[in-house]
This record gives sequence, structure tokens and C-alpha cells, in this order.
Amino acid sequence: MATKAKKKVRKKKNSLLMIAVSFAIFLLLSVIGGYFALLYAGDRMIAENEQKLKDLKAEPTVIYDKNGNEMTSLIRQKNREYKPINEMPKTLINSFLAVEDKRFFEHKGVDMIRIGGAIVNDIRKGSLAEGGSTITQQLARNVFLTLDQTFWRKTKEMSIAIGLERKYSKDQILEMYLNRVYLGEGEFGVEDAAKYYFGKSVSDDDFTVAEAAMLAAIPKAPTTYSPFNNPEKAKLRRDTVIRLMYEQGIITEAQKNEAQAEELPKEPTETAGASLKKGYRAFFDHMLDEAEARYGVTEEELYRGGWQVYTTFDPQMQDAMVEQYANAKNFPKDGAKRGVESAMIVVDAKNGGIAGMIGGRNYAPKGFNYATDMQRQPGSSFKPLAVYAPAVDYDSKWGSNSSLSNKRQSFNGYEPRNYNNRYSDSVSMNRALIDSLNVPAVWLLNEIGVKTGMDYLKKFGIDLAPEDRNLAIALGGLSKGTSPLKMAQAYTAFPNGGVMSEAHSITKMTNRSVGVERVYEEKQTAVLKPQSAWEVHSMMERAVQEGTGKAARISGRHVAGKTGTTQSIVGGSDVNKDAWFVGYTPEYVGAVWMGFDPEDKQHLMRQGSSLTAQMFSKVLADGLKGVKSSDFVKPGGVKEEQKQEETESPIQLAADLTLDNGQLKAVLSWIGGLPEYTYDVYRILPNGERQQIASGMKETVFVDVLDSPTAYQYIVIPRNAEGQEEAPSKVVKISTTQLDNLLNAGEDADHSNDGSTPPDTGDGGTEQLPPDSDNGDNGGQGGQSNGQNPGNSGNTSNPGDTPAPPPDIVNPGGGQSGTPSQGIELPPPPRDQGGQNPDSSGTNG
Repeated sequence: MATKAKKKVRKKKNSLLMIAVSFAIFLLLSVIGGYFALLYAGDRMIAENEQKLKDLKAEPTVIYDKNGNEMTSLIRQKNREYKPINEMPKTLINSFLAVEDKRFFEHKGVDMIRIGGAIVNDIRKGSLAEGGSTITQQLARNVFLTLDQTFWRKTKEMSIAIGLERKYSKDQILEMYLNRVYLGEGEFGVEDAAKYYFGKSVSDDDFTVAEAAMLAAIPKAPTTYSPFNNPEKAKLRRDTVIRLMYEQGIITEAQKNEAQAEELPKEPTETAGASLKKGYRAFFDHMLDEAEARYGVTEEELYRGGWQVYTTFDPQMQDAMVEQYANAKNFPKDGAKRGVESAMIVVDAKNGGIAGMIGGRNYAPKGFNYATDMQRQPGSSFKPLAVYAPAVDYDSKWGSNSSLSNKRQSFNGYEPRNYNNRYSDSVSMNRALIDSLNVPAVWLLNEIGVKTGMDYLKKFGIDLAPEDRNLAIALGGLSKGTSPLKMAQAYTAFPNGGVMSEAHSITKMTNRSVGVERVYEEKQTAVLKPQSAWEVHSMMERAVQEGTGKAARISGRHVAGKTGTTQSIVGGSDVNKDAWFVGYTPEYVGAVWMGFDPEDKQHLMRQGSSLTAQMFSKVLADGLKGVKSSDFVKPGGVKEEQKQEETESPIQLAADLTLDNGQLKAVLSWIGGLPEYTYDVYRILPNGERQQIASGMKETVFVDVLDSPTAYQYIVIPRNAEGQEEAPSKVVKISTTQLDNLLNAGEDADHSNDGSTPPDTGDGGTEQLPPDSDNGDNGGQGGQSNGQNPGNSGNTSNPGDTPAPPPDIVNPGGGQSGTPSQGIELPPPPRDQGGQNPDSSGTNG
């Protein structure tokens, strides 16, 4: 019995052993079979595509505009120059080996040691930063593989690399790689790149170690390490390559020191993207960034050719921008060393497609783009987003006819001021927006709660910092700021029934040769109810028709929008740091910004948003030529709010003394009256006699140049369309408050920076100023109508030559850093952490 049991156990063990041996044999055969299958697959792919290794020509990538017409192509019309390896200097070859693949002559296409090290580093860093690809694998990837980012792509890459090593010698592989590697700016191969960056061949006698190292430094990140795009990063990377060459015994210590001391090239010896029309580069660069960020198609892959990229670009709109930006009269006077910076972006009002952009008055290829990357305070152009739209949408008790407080008051220690220090018990929401009054905006945000405003701003796509949780956001007082792109994108909600459309530049990308297609999926967000969007839109349309945005009007077209400014801390109360206009027609939304970057005592902008509104008007008028005029479409089911009969506001006049170029001037500004009114302006002499100094004015700002320090008084008399006199303003005396502030500010410390980074205005937002002319924002815009510097003329009847009144946000951070500058205090946060004081319906924000 025992013997039988032992036999049974032995038989079971033998069976298990046989299974284990069979499984081991199966695994071994699978590995061997898999290896040979890998070799077979690699050899087959090489055989089928071998011509790609020899042929450096490719179909160009073509970029199309919104009309389907070619905007540019990315392969320049020339043959790439193939350089045999025996004509390349050893230093150049060794520089690439030092940084890309130091065991190139030891592995068989795949470096398992390097892959293992990359895996360990990835585990340590908790990321997938390390690549581990050999030069042979990079060649395989660049020549044979498409964009699918999968495990199988890496497997294919390795199989092709092994096949290449079996078929070609190491020198042949190196030669093919060095003639194909992407080196930025549309340059492939070391010979073309050397001529582009250094103006010489790699085989020239004076080709240096530093130049070889610079070329070897670029492939890791061609845009980042281009010596023309990022010289500081490029030098660090180049010097790292030089150090590696020294450590690996390729160069001596003396050669290392000499190479690291060598300067980088300053500018290209030939123009990249020569087929791209002047002024189109900012859009082009943004499109390249979007292709990689959204679709995973890198600049290198686009420049390799074969792509068709369909964009939202409108050449007529872009040409209009380029033409207007070339005219210096459209901008404030230059400072001592540089001019005012400016940016503009126009997007489709319905789908958010970017029609065009100006990234700066002197935009450099792949440089800082003021239209998309800038962060500056938006002033009163923020009121519709932060206050009025949230109030109307959040609680039905608020509407354009709602009565808002316009009393001088303190909000937990924060005391905003109206532009002209004129107040009243109440004002309608409609009138508060049209005239850009500040106290009603802050009061209303306090009523609905700061948290409510911030929640809506988040939906509008505006990024806020924790320190922005205060009432200053009502007036655009942000700790950092925002960009024209973000503002234009947010404003698409108003002409589009409350639906905000994501700004984008690409609609479709295809590459037929590899069977790849990428199509844009519309991203639209319902931010407001249709009724709310239409009501706020209607108020902004009136702001352009009769209020602060009148300079944005376009003959024969419907326009809505809002101006905005912020005040300098460097130059006193009559100097603006930022000037904005954000507005739209039924077809397009546009955002324009102007300001010095950085601002200092020698670079002060006295004009305001009259010029940004004018720029919008001029560009959109030209950009829409030939496009049939249309009206804004009211969303279905929306009821027009019953308009209350607006009584004529009494003319409220302010007279402020200022000093400009040593000349005393009285800046007269007023609000009230009706859109069809004209105005007569009178001095009242010490003996009581009236002296007319202007007549028939449509503007609401006038500068009286004083020939003596006589304490004149002033009165403004409006006339209706029939020329009949209406109720005049009160007689007012000259106020010296602004002049006192200006003189006191003149001795302040300079708050400028080196200009290397975009300014963050860091404002706390406090008081405001006189109203704008029909060209600006009486929340703080200057009354300039011609873009010339105020004070160049002694003419007392030219409303165009006016120093700008103080703006929406007084004393935003003068320092150009990410934090508020010294001496700037933000309003305190609300007492209750839920937002603000609850309203009568229990709302606490």
C-alpha cells in the first residue's frame, strides 16, 4: 500500500516537472521567436522604406488660412545639403556622441544600460523625463515612425534600430543621423544648421568647438535651446555639452575654457520662414505652440513636411492690424528710450477662432507675446465680467434698471472714488456701466459677494490668485493681471447668448502619407443665461454709442464693448499705466492693450483708452471691409427689459489743474447730457464775465492752457440737436488736488525693472478720475483723439491734445514683479469667509 502511494507521488512530481520544463522551453522559444520576429519586422520596415534614408526631400507642410488659401509653407524652397561624414570634423561628431549616445560604438542599436539608467531616474523623479534612446533609435524614429505614442511604437523603434545596425556600419548610421537631426528654426542636418546659425560650413577651418557643442545642444529641445530664442538657456546647455566633452577626454581643459568663453551667435545669417508675410509671425508661433500642446505634433514634425494645417487665420483682419500698428500716430508719444508697447487679438465671436494677433509692436520670432502671455491689470474692462454679468445672472433682482448706490463710502476700510469726485444717492446699473462709475461697481460686488464674482470669473477663464479675494476686482485690480487673449475669449459670451468659446488657431491637421488626422473639437462653456448675456451686452452697446467707448464706434456697424485703464504709481494721477479696450461686432471680438513695459519716470503714458478704442475701430473697420453689416442677434426666448425713461442727467463738471511740460493746464471733464448734445465751454473771469473758449464740442474733455495762475471758474452749456441751450453745469472752481499729487509723486522712487519679464501690476485698486472724452473711459481714460503727446501745442481748443484724466485703478503696483509693489495696499478681504455681507435674499456670495 505504501509502495503504491509513493509511486503515485513520484508520478505527480514527474508530471509537474514536465509541465515546468515545457513552460520554460515555451518561454525560451517565445523569447527567441519574439527576438527573431522583432528582427524580421525591423528588416521588413527598412526594406519597404529604405528610400527614406536616402531621400532628404519631402512634401512641404502647408499652412492654410480660414478661406483655404495658403498662408505659408514650412520647408524652404531649396535642397537640403547632405554632408558626407568624412567631411565633418571629429569634434562635431564627438560633441553629438558625448551628449546623445556615448556608448554608440558599443551597443547594437539599443543601449540596455542607458535604458536601465533612464528607468531608475524616472522612478526617482516620479516622472517619465528620461528617454534612453540611442542615436540609432532616434534615426529610426525620425525616418520610419508616425505620431502614435504607444508601447508598440517604442517596440517598432527598437526593432528598426537593431535592423539598421545589422544592415549599416556605425559611420553610415552616424552620417544619416547627422544629416537628418532637427536643429530648430526649420533646419535639418548639421550643414544647413551651421550655415543658418554661424554663416559657415562645418568643414570650414574656423568651425569651433563651441559651435559644434552648440549644434549638439539643440536636439534635446530645439525651441528652448535655440541661441536666438533663449540665449541664456542655450549657453547653459552648450556649456554642459562642452563640459561633457572635456570629461570624456574629447577636448582639453584649455579648449573647454576657451569654448565656454566664446559668445553665442547674435542673429541668423538668413531669414527663417521667408515665405511668411510680415506681421504674421505672432500668429504663426502661437499656432506652432498649439499644434504641439493640443495635438501632439511638434515643430520638428511639422518642418519634416507632409502636413496640411487648416487655421482660423483671417488675412484681411491681420493686414488691417499690421497697417494700423505701423502708424506711430495711433500710439502715445515714445519715452526717452523706447515706445509704448501694445498688443491686440481678434477672435471669431461665435466659435473663438483666432483671426489674427499682434504680439507686440516689435515682436521677435518666438519671443514674448503680449497678446497671449502678458499679465496686466484690465481696469474697468473687467467690470462686465467681475460685477455686472455675475449680478444679473446670479440674482433676478438685479438688472440694467436696478438702482445702485453712488454715495462716497467705505467698504471695510476700502474707499473707491468716482472719476470726478462727484457722487449721488443712486444711479442705474445701465448708467453706471455707460459712464464707468466706480463706486456703484464696488457697491454691487459687495452686495452679491466677492466669492460670487470670483466664481464667475473662473467660468470666464480668468485666473485669479488667493490674494485677489477682495473688492478691488470690481475695478480690475488684480494681484497679477490677465492677457488680451483671456479677455477676448471671455467677452465671446456676450454676443453668443452666454456661451463662451475657447480661443483656438487650428481647425484641422492632416498628414496623408502617414494616415494621421487631427480635428478641433469645439469647446464652448455656458457661462451666463441667454437673458443675462443679452442684458449686459445691451449696456455695453450703449457704452459705445454714448458712453466711455465712443471712440470704438464703426460707421455702419453695431459695436459693443468696454474701456479700462490703470494708473501709474511713478508718474502721478495724470499718468496711465495700462489702457484697454475690449469690444465686439456681431462677427468678431477684439482686445487691445497699450502701456510701457517697464514703466519708469522716463516712460510715462498720459493717454488712455481713447487710443485703444480707436485702434479697435480702425482695425475692425478695415478688417471687415466687404463683409455685409449685420445686427446682434437676440437669443431665442429673451425678453427685452422694459427701458425706464432716462431723464437727462445734469451736467457734472470737474476742473483739475495739472502741469505738463512746464505749462499749467486746466483739464475740464464732464458727464451727463444726451448723446446728441454738443457743448460750449466758458471761462468765468474774476470780474464775473464769461469768456467762451470752445463751442460745438462733441467731446466731453477739454484742456484750457493757462497763460497765468489766475483762479478761473468754468461752466459748460449743452445744446440739443436743434441748437437750443439746455440746463448748464454748475460753476466750478479749479481743483489743485491732481497737481499736488503729481508734484508729490515726482520725487517718488523709481519702480521700474529691467523689462525682462512681463509686468505684473499688483494693484490694490483705489481711486479714480475725470471722465473721458468721446474717445475714452471716464472710469479713467485719457481724452486723446489723435495719439499725439499732450501739451505739444498751446492750442486751447483742440480736445485731442489733453492730458489723460486719472484712471480706474489708482496706484497699481509700480514694480514689475509678481507681487504688489511697496506702498500698495489691497482692500481687506470681506469679514465673512463666505464672500461678502449677505443680501436681503440670503445671498452670501
